[in-house]
Amino acid sequence: MISPRSASTALVLGLTCLACAGNPRPQNLQSPKPLQLPWVEAGLTRREAAAHLLSRFSYGARPGEVDAVAAMGPEVWLERQLAARSPEPALKGRLASYPALDLSSAQLLCAYPADGTVRNEAKKDGLIPEDKDKPRLNPALGEEYEKQLRTDLAAYSEKKGYHPQREILDQLSAQKLVRAVYAENQLEEVMTDFWFNHFNVSWTNDRTRPYLLPFERDAIRPNALGSFRTLLGATAHQPAMLVYLDNGSPWRRAAPARRLGTRWREPKRRSRPTTSSGRPLPPIRRRRSRLRASTRTTPAS
Repeated sequence: MISPRSASTALVLGLTCLACAGNPRPQNLQSPKPLQLPWVEAGLTRREAAAHLLSRFSYGARPGEVDAVAAMGPEVWLERQLAARSPEPALKGRLASYPALDLSSAQLLCAYPADGTVRNEAKKDGLIPEDKDKPRLNPALGEEYEKQLRTDLAAYSEKKGYHPQREILDQLSAQKLVRAVYAENQLEEVMTDFWFNHFNVSWTNDRTRPYLLPFERDAIRPNALGSFRTLLGATAHQPAMLVYLDNGSPWRRAAPARRLGTRWREPKRRSRPTTSSGRPLPPIRRRRSRLRASTRTTPAS
């Protein structure tokens, strides 16, 4: 049984190693000292230490993995996880069934257009009428008309080679599950999911949805175990984040100037009561002066 104190000790040490993973090592350090985890001092057996590391730095132990890590040594396993260089032949074969994972942002925009984009193209091609030319139908017939319209748009999309954007979300979720189960570099997968949730972008927005896969693949995953500054810069320059924050809109670029002009506009100041010499009255005398002025202007009952 692993005590809470032992678990905390191993966790703190492991996170310290993880935080140092992205920092460059000194040039004069030719042979780094091997990693030493204090699982013996904490009263853990080798097998208990292996089980604890797997529970903290992976998505859980697979059958026989606790014994394999114990035989290899907890320190060796953790160093390999921090390096994230274990080959993934089985994982690559399973991910091959998700074609959207390898597409660029431009290819995703072309292959998975938003519903509004498909509808506008169908209007230009004369498949559906413009909004102003829509027939005015009663609610019952209008529902049937919309149903037929959706069928026609689906056939039009298939003819054009378009795919619904929900497939992007399906493939994104499916590849996360496959990686969590079959990946050998488990710590990389855990931290990729952590940073993907930390640098959050909306996947319910039609404008950001096509950029989700490149956002994780090109910005999050390569830097999940590296320098935070590099990770921050990579996410800030990704189209998913720029579109999510509306940083690519012309009105957004002009808005700060308008807001500043309104915010720093000189306010109108009320004249304050002064003495005969022109000096402002103290607060108490100021209130009395206002009171006398109000009584003078109040009509007699």
